[in-house]
Amino acid sequence: MPSPSADTATANGARYRPFSSPNHHVTKGRYITSNDPRGYIPVYEYPLNGQWIMLDMDDGYVLWTGIWKGKPLHPDIVKMLESQPDLAPQLRRVRGGYLKIQGTWMPYEVALRLARRVAWPIRYELVPLFGYVAFQHIS
Repeated sequence: MPSPSADTATANGARYRPFSSPNHHVTKGRYITSNDPRGYIPVYEYPLNGQWIMLDMDDGYVLWTGIWKGKPLHPDIVKMLESQPDLAPQLRRVRGGYLKIQGTWMPYEVALRLARRVAWPIRYELVPLFGYVAFQHIS
């Protein structure tokens, strides 16, 4: 499937799609929430270590909480995000409502940059989000 960052805009706005992976079963979901002006969040999703990895189909936001909690021996996400105040305006926090979508959402590019820094142990589990090449040129 096309890259989320390379996908072209459609008449309904940007559409993001996951990369194909023979090891992951990605499904579509649509979760009603009052935390989003659309009234719902349309996602591609798949499980990882008891957490849900989600990509917003329309705007490419990634549920970072699923990645962070899916990473073994994860440090505190709040401390990490507070150490980077420039991220605050880009984050969406979903509280209340459906448990599966609760947490911190961030733009695709920000999630990729952070994943390259902290999610190396689960890089192959993130292929549907970032593809196989996302972690290739990391020193």
